[in-house]
Amino acid sequence: MRHSRSHSKSPATRGSIAARTAGIVLVSTLALTGCTYPGATTGSVFDSAVVAPEAAAPEAVAQAPKNFSDSSTQLSTPEQLSTPSKATIKSPVRLDIPAPTADKGGELRSPKPTETARSSDSALADEVRPDKQPLASEAAVEPGPEADVDKAQPADAADEAASKDQSLATAPADSETPVLPAVAASSDAEPRGWGWRAPIDRRPKPTPPVVTPVEPVKPVDPPQEPVDPPAEPVKPVDPPQEPVDPPAEPVDPVEPPATEPPSDRAALVTGTYQPTQSTTGTVAGTTLTPYNTSGADLVITQDGTVLENLEIFGDIKIRAKNVVIRNSLLRGGSHAPGNATGIVDATSAAVSNLVIEDSTIKPDRPHHFRDGIVGHDYTAKRNHISHTNDGLGIFNRPGGSTAANVLAEGNYIHTLTYFDWSPSHSDGTHNDGIQVQGGENIRIVGNNIDASSVAGAGSSNGPRVPHAGIAIMLQQNVAKLANVVVEHNWVDNGQTSINIANGKYPNITVTVRENHLGRNQLDYGNGSKYPIRIIQRSASTVHGLSTNRWADTGELLREGADLGIRFNG
Repeated sequence: MRHSRSHSKSPATRGSIAARTAGIVLVSTLALTGCTYPGATTGSVFDSAVVAPEAAAPEAVAQAPKNFSDSSTQLSTPEQLSTPSKATIKSPVRLDIPAPTADKGGELRSPKPTETARSSDSALADEVRPDKQPLASEAAVEPGPEADVDKAQPADAADEAASKDQSLATAPADSETPVLPAVAASSDAEPRGWGWRAPIDRRPKPTPPVVTPVEPVKPVDPPQEPVDPPAEPVKPVDPPQEPVDPPAEPVDPVEPPATEPPSDRAALVTGTYQPTQSTTGTVAGTTLTPYNTSGADLVITQDGTVLENLEIFGDIKIRAKNVVIRNSLLRGGSHAPGNATGIVDATSAAVSNLVIEDSTIKPDRPHHFRDGIVGHDYTAKRNHISHTNDGLGIFNRPGGSTAANVLAEGNYIHTLTYFDWSPSHSDGTHNDGIQVQGGENIRIVGNNIDASSVAGAGSSNGPRVPHAGIAIMLQQNVAKLANVVVEHNWVDNGQTSINIANGKYPNITVTVRENHLGRNQLDYGNGSKYPIRIIQRSASTVHGLSTNRWADTGELLREGADLGIRFNG
């Protein structure tokens, strides 16, 4: 039968609870100190007990209080127990514990302790607590609903705890000196003071699992930290200098290329190389077939006639369209012409789109009336011309169109023939590499013209030999010039290398640019030469004049007596 909870208890009831509690404390204290005692049975009296140090359980000693000092009770501390001495309980304590009885239901019940037990319990509690401070359990037992002692421990639980303590205090019959089991107080339990003892838990504590730390798996290729770009761009050690403005016009090579031009002349680019004998005239190794061996004039009247790989005798008169003379040796006539003409004469109104290329023009009989090629509407390309009066003569057809329509490119012209008698000049012939006398649409590009001369048959060297004439003569004798371009030529020698004159017209406009001038012009005295000569400044407009250069140094020509460009007036 269980006790019912009540907010008030009688003095007898309170005494019973205190007695049971004191008994439990005494037994626990003896167990903790490891003391043995003979004949510990119900109602025994402990007159004098001697405890051997080696009989004490180490665990219990570790948990016991270090010192209990009093006039009547003295317990050895763990340090004292380590030496071969004895601890003596000087004051005997009497504890009468009646045997348990069964209630009506057959359940064992602990009888109430006697007054002697209570007085003994009180005496023991006073001896243990010399400071006389109230225990936590005593402070909790106060009148009132919140401090009721039965709330902390039910009656059945208290009886059961007392019964267990009594059984522990009873030694077996066959043991002379039974030993109380040493019970170590749990360090995890909350301390309740000396008036309360927690139930003993004899179950083995669970073994904590052994946790083996596992190292984290490192990634095979951990991502690298991005490299922060520099806050400011890295300045170069030597900062680039300000670019130098290139010259207005590109610089052409001073000398011909060191390497031989390609054998396929079709791959040659006009103006990028200085023509020589190897890049002009008949192709080396060609077998030429003699043609018109009588030396009489050869008149071509059939449009589209092609004369190729021939050795042609006689002056050739073109009276047709689209005539082609290619890779041939032109020897000219064997007679003295009656008027100015050329080994190739294209002055007829019937001439159109005449082509003379890769041919050698060298007369067997030079004459002051025999030039290389004269006329209009023709293309002279990669020809090698020498020993003629003039190399090329360009002009439009008089009385016809103002257009000359002539292209002269990649030709090599040199060693002209000087005659001391000329119907046109009192001082002998004026031998010109290319003489332009009028017309429109004329381009002179990439030629190599050396206006040097030799004396012809029956003539002595003139006063200006070998500087007989002018390399390129731009003059308006027949018609006004328009759309005339002279560029990328190599020009040297002569009285003047390039001569510009307005002639019969009030002004002249031409383009002369990026040409390469030699320094072998006639010296008129005191180093006075005329690489480029302009007859009248006010009547002449010359585009690109400042882009022409010295062939040997690449320096630009400048205006001045010995600087490359001169104006007569």
